[in-house]
Amino acid sequence: MNPVALWLPYEVDDLEAAKAFYTVRLGLSEVDRFPRGVVLRAADGAYLELAKAKDKPAPLAFQLKTDTEVDDAYAALRSEELVRGPGRYPRGHYGFEVRGPAGATVMIWSER
Repeated sequence: MNPVALWLPYEVDDLEAAKAFYTVRLGLSEVDRFPRGVVLRAADGAYLELAKAKDKPAPLAFQLKTDTEVDDAYAALRSEELVRGPGRYPRGHYGFEVRGPAGATVMIWSER
């Protein structure tokens, strides 16, 4: 697997206050927005995704270049405990989720 980006999700109760802290105080730039959250660039290939808190924790996410690379990663990990099979997410991304060490959920995905 050869990730092109690492996404660190962080769920917050006050999205605007969190966004202000990371953009104004720490200088991260906003690169995307969606109804429940915002994506900030932390460094080349590293993103912080802030989202309104929900019932389950957001997964750690490794972005790959293509859907084919996602399918190859799935083939290599399919013996692991699958949380969600390969498919499209509501925002159009393609990927899957697998249970990682210590119960963490890890998402492997590619851009739409």
